[in-house]
Amino acid sequence: MVFSRVVSDVDEIDGNFRGVGGVNITKMDSSEKDPLKIQTMFTTIAHRYDFLNMVLSLGIDKCWRRFAINQLPKSDNARYLDVATGTGDVALEIVKRIPGSKVNGVDFSEGMLDVGNEKVSNAGLSDRISLDFGDATALPFGDNTFDGSIIAFGIRNVQDYKKGVSEMGRVVKRGGRVVILEFTTIQHPLIKPLYRFYISKVIPFIGEVVSGKRGAYKYLPESMLAFPSPDELKKTMEGTGLADVKYYKLTLGIAAVHVGTVK
Repeated sequence: MVFSRVVSDVDEIDGNFRGVGGVNITKMDSSEKDPLKIQTMFTTIAHRYDFLNMVLSLGIDKCWRRFAINQLPKSDNARYLDVATGTGDVALEIVKRIPGSKVNGVDFSEGMLDVGNEKVSNAGLSDRISLDFGDATALPFGDNTFDGSIIAFGIRNVQDYKKGVSEMGRVVKRGGRVVILEFTTIQHPLIKPLYRFYISKVIPFIGEVVSGKRGAYKYLPESMLAFPSPDELKKTMEGTGLADVKYYKLTLGIAAVHVGTVK
């Protein structure tokens, strides 16, 4: 889905983002993940997105991304796809860690892409990284184009995430890998209440203060807690035809990296 406009006033649509206290977050379905609302949210916080990630994760998100990138297959002159590339952190890290590689990144937030393209240009990597507007459920690339595809903290924002996973596999060559880094829910009985309090109360508060946008981070905890478990996502990946699917839980199970091979 390609959008012709972006709503610029987040307060105008804020009432449509259901707050954590007013919705059963375990029952969010795809109809509640309105692409235009999510697109607008990310566009409005794009200028503070990297800083917010660092603050809210205490910098651990960088380690998670590196671990996920290490799951990509390595080859000479490899080409990778970074879905929901955002401000380009994954794409930049890929070319840094894999010599000779090139990356195409796609995202549906023009604001995030503006920040990402500026970072790519400042790093002098425009010849190796291309960030463009695109839809995760209808990727603008042919079959068997890439050596691997990756998405970091974006699959839960895709309205039809199963279609998104399928598309990520379609554009990858046989023997290549699909890598998904995403938040999951901690199940440890002692830590779980603290974790839920942090993401449902602390994250929205800090996000609002730092971004200066009322309600900008209310959607985040809903999407994190409502997303399928690692086992369910593994089954979804297998259902799209990916083989040898496995996952790794990171940092007490706050996040997980799933890896599947294209047959």
